[in-house]
Amino acid sequence: MSSRASNNTVLQSVVCTTEDQSCDALDAQLSRSWLRIAIAGVFAGQGMVFSLAMNMTPPAYGTTAYWVVHGSLVFSAVIVMLFLGGPLFASTFGMLRSRKLSIEGLFTLSLIGAFVGSLASSLTGDGGVYYEVVSIVIAIYTVGRMLSERSQARLALESEKLREKYERAAVVESTGEIKNIPVEQVSIGARVRVDPGGAFTVDGILLSGQGYVREAALTGEPLPVVRRTGDRVRAGTWSVDGAFELEVQAAGGARELDQILQTVEDVSGQPSELQTQANALVQWFLPLVAGVSVCTAFYWLWAANWVEAVFNSMAVLLVACPCAMGLATPVAIWQGLYRLARMGLVSRNGSLIDVLACTQHVFFDKTGTLSESEMRVTECLIAEASVENRDQLLSAVRAIQLRVAHPIARALVQSIPAGESTVAVEGLELLPGRGVRARATLTGASCELQIGEADLVAESFAGKLKALAGQLVEAEGKRSCVFVDGAPVAIFVLRERVRDGVEKLWGALEAYGVKTTVLTGDPEPQFKLPDSVTVHAGLSASEKAAYIIKAEQAGESPVFIGDGVNDASAMACASASVAMGTGAGFARSAATGQFTSDQIERLPVAITLCRGIRQRLRGNLIYAASYNVLGMGLAAIGWLHPVAAAAIMLVSSFMVTLRALRFRTG
Repeated sequence: MSSRASNNTVLQSVVCTTEDQSCDALDAQLSRSWLRIAIAGVFAGQGMVFSLAMNMTPPAYGTTAYWVVHGSLVFSAVIVMLFLGGPLFASTFGMLRSRKLSIEGLFTLSLIGAFVGSLASSLTGDGGVYYEVVSIVIAIYTVGRMLSERSQARLALESEKLREKYERAAVVESTGEIKNIPVEQVSIGARVRVDPGGAFTVDGILLSGQGYVREAALTGEPLPVVRRTGDRVRAGTWSVDGAFELEVQAAGGARELDQILQTVEDVSGQPSELQTQANALVQWFLPLVAGVSVCTAFYWLWAANWVEAVFNSMAVLLVACPCAMGLATPVAIWQGLYRLARMGLVSRNGSLIDVLACTQHVFFDKTGTLSESEMRVTECLIAEASVENRDQLLSAVRAIQLRVAHPIARALVQSIPAGESTVAVEGLELLPGRGVRARATLTGASCELQIGEADLVAESFAGKLKALAGQLVEAEGKRSCVFVDGAPVAIFVLRERVRDGVEKLWGALEAYGVKTTVLTGDPEPQFKLPDSVTVHAGLSASEKAAYIIKAEQAGESPVFIGDGVNDASAMACASASVAMGTGAGFARSAATGQFTSDQIERLPVAITLCRGIRQRLRGNLIYAASYNVLGMGLAAIGWLHPVAAAAIMLVSSFMVTLRALRFRTG
């Protein structure tokens, strides 16, 4: 319900230079919002009790008890408007200044109608009072505003944290001195050094060095890739084992990483489809309500007196109060979000429900989304001559890989059980971009072990390695070879592991008439998918976003499901997006929702639930619109007293809310 301007204000207020400060600011802001809602709830409850008592058994007009009770109700309503209604009134003023109608105007109009009508009843002693409507309207608005601001603030926090991680570069001066400076101060053509285990914070071309570079955050490739002199590297990637120097082609503000962040921040301020639809409805409903109320006041001022004019015009505003739509719809959305959360899909707002209900195209990332982010060993082949020493050989491999920070090393360690026999290793040496080397004692003799790429083999043993590889059952997958004194003795095959339930996912989505496409940065995905699934490989973050924008323009209400920083742009451009719970923090913040336990197989069930909610809410909108039009007509001709209008408003709100909660879950 809040405007984009107010969202930007929130972003500026919570972004700090340190994570702790940002979290403290965000927590304080959320605490203030909940405090406002609690205060409004207390005043609303108090107003309901006293208003009910006044309307059923009112004290005599003009008595001390009469003025004390009415004065208390007026005072409570004024307090709520002064201390809690500021954001609503500010948004309404902004609406009038920009001459663009929004839902805030309808809330404010109904609030004023309830207050003025009640005040007229208090002063004249004729009719009922309903000051509690003021608190109810403000509470509803505050909840919607808080949800919007909270998601915006968390996204801003994650953006700032990501920027801070890649904000400095080690520039090599002409004298050979290393100077650590902010990336904004790095000039094009400068030389930057990256040490083993360090991050690339600028885009550039490698001038020297060779080694593994982890690019999963930007490309989605499950394993580090070898980068050598002349290769292009980008900010947001990490050196695993090599020392590099590169020539800068893009620094702070112009990096591909900056473009991803900017895309997410630009799109995140746009209203959701539900908000857009609500504002479109208000474009004609708000002038209609205001016009009918004004015409009613003039007619009854001419036909009767000012008291009738005030009562009947206020009755029009009361019966048109958006509580039926403004309360029942959020309640249905919250109930739907609760049920989605129970099945492992948590969303930050109700737009995910609306999009899942009408989507025609779902896009998936591959690595970390359809497959687990970690590789696993699917085959371990030991050369026949080394079978007798199998336990010692595997123990030595495990001991070496435990000391290496590499995804392949982790996979090998997990595949080799920690047995009782251990082999001591020494002289560990990283071979950048190729593997690792160390010495170990096997069968009483000291020998050299090498683990890594096939090109580590000595030329004299190349035929033996080829023969050993010919015995493998797995024809595809990443191969990690083990050499003892240059001779190949073992081959490990690693592959991505498909998440549980993915095989059934495609058929279920096809049954709904939903198209499925896989967008991956992996240039050679080793993944078997049905013919009905389209696959686009080797994509950059901007290319993924381009496919989403095309589907958006085609009216397919695309949903994107991913896990990495490189998915954030596509997530921001999609009608809705879902991140994996184990994904990057920035991706989770950019997404509309997330699978907390990575249970992507729950997606078809979630679509069933959301379609049921959408169908019920459509019926509610028709019901509420019909009731509003009929009620305003009766109030305008004087057949609906403000007390009756207030009662009808409350009853209709209850009925619409009850209908909203009774949707099918499939």
